[in-house]
Amino acid sequence: MIIAVIYFIHVIFAVYAFSKSYQNDGLLQAFLNLGFIITLFAVSLTVCELLVGLFISDTGYNMTLPVNPVLLFFLKISGFYAQQGNNITLTPKDTVTLILVSFLELSFYRFYFKKTEITKIA
Repeated sequence: MIIAVIYFIHVIFAVYAFSKSYQNDGLLQAFLNLGFIITLFAVSLTVCELLVGLFISDTGYNMTLPVNPVLLFFLKISGFYAQQGNNITLTPKDTVTLILVSFLELSFYRFYFKKTEITKIA
């Protein structure tokens, strides 16, 4: 579920950047910005997946079923929960990767799409 929300936020941002670029700079610049956003997302996802793979296993972590219903609820909505009897497998690699990519992109896009003030020389 977390993965779907992060992808949805990326799609919303891409549509916003496209429409903002189209209004300010024209159709060609809007498509160039959209291509840049898609390329940056794909490259940063690949690099971050390699880096997170050094710390988090692909197979996940096995644990027994928790008795606390609140903890079980948060595990179920997290998106990296799989239950097999009394055993739970947690596979948070994809979620952690997308969260890391989102933070990196947020810091980059704040710089890239920053509004610059133009001063007129009088």
